[in-house]
Amino acid sequence: MRSLLTFALLFSACSPNAAPGGGGDDDTAPPDGAEPPGGCLAGKAGAACILELFDRATSACDPATVAELRAELDARAGMGPLWANGRALFRTAQPISIAGAFNDWTANALVSSAVCGTDLVVAAGAVPSGHWQYKLTDGSAWSLDPQNPAFAYDDFAGNPDGANSVLATPDAGRGQLVRLERACSTALGNCRGVTAYLPPGYDAREHAARTYPVLFMHDGQNVWDDHDCCFGHTGWEVNVTLDAEIAAGRVAPIIVIAADNTPARNAEYGLSASAMAAFMKFQVEELQPAALAQVRWDGARVGVAGSSLGGLVAMHLALRHPQTYGAVASLSGAFWPEETALRPLLPGLGKQALAVYLDHGGRAANNSDGAADSIAVRDALAALGWQTQVSPACTTGPDALCYFTEPGATHDELAWKARAFRFLRFLYPAP
Repeated sequence: MRSLLTFALLFSACSPNAAPGGGGDDDTAPPDGAEPPGGCLAGKAGAACILELFDRATSACDPATVAELRAELDARAGMGPLWANGRALFRTAQPISIAGAFNDWTANALVSSAVCGTDLVVAAGAVPSGHWQYKLTDGSAWSLDPQNPAFAYDDFAGNPDGANSVLATPDAGRGQLVRLERACSTALGNCRGVTAYLPPGYDAREHAARTYPVLFMHDGQNVWDDHDCCFGHTGWEVNVTLDAEIAAGRVAPIIVIAADNTPARNAEYGLSASAMAAFMKFQVEELQPAALAQVRWDGARVGVAGSSLGGLVAMHLALRHPQTYGAVASLSGAFWPEETALRPLLPGLGKQALAVYLDHGGRAANNSDGAADSIAVRDALAALGWQTQVSPACTTGPDALCYFTEPGATHDELAWKARAFRFLRFLYPAP
């Protein structure tokens, strides 16, 4: 079944770069952000226009104006609340309270109601700038907003969802996590969740036509700020790192898309040559095109990153598909499986126009954390023409290889979280 997000895209998109949050490239858009004749700007860029339309519809209850409001909201089904100038508009299936951090989680502070006696149910109220978590509630049960793909993890023991819906205003200075369509593969016989990080300002009216570089990451359950994941290590917190690095002007605004692993992870990521081949075909031909159609991608070659076996399959993907990938990062890469050994393939694959980041912890003497294997891969790439540099003094480029070692660092998410800024600064430096 198609998700609400998919229908939102189908209604609002005029280009293949349409996205959650709205406003893909549109050659017919009016200049200087003006509203188009007979309607509001596409996606969330039209929020101010829709709030003004809501005010007109509810003040006069003119059927034509109410119908116009419905049409504009239908075109944004599944995009979540609309915000502009200190006000937010929520659409719900039935009258219900919207309670969140912006109103101290007060159950009756903001309640949706029918517009002019119709079945269009909306709430509009004051919400200041910020990154706000919220839920819908009838006073007893609390639920995520089914119209909103944006969410934040919540480790409060009383929250069975482990997450809350999010309203991130365009001027909040923080990115947001959004759930994309699940990705399913007939060949692999499984499905997986897909989550994207959208950078700060993604939904801003002035950025409605802006497109972004995209990085794909493996082990999607482990790369965000989920404090309950990863054997108690928490995740990599890539979204938190990106917010800080983008704000500091060290990393360019990018989109990160992470697909979850499945129970077949080890085989798909490299313990089985046949399973890995099927997974790579799925990644390149199915998962990535579907995910890219849901965000405002800049159309350039994408990046791919992972750790351990995820680092191994990331390297295979990037080196075997140079037309698709322009950057790769392997953290503590597990280069040891004989069935999918990388080093013997390198001479045949040859030098690619590919920026490469390699790191590890442990010690070379005992190959802990893949230290000796990573060094061997580094040296083999250098022999093919990659120019080795050492983080943090790395400059990205099509023949750049950035290397880093953290002696004694362990093989876990805490270690990869601590080093994530290094590959992000190298692969996606701020202009």
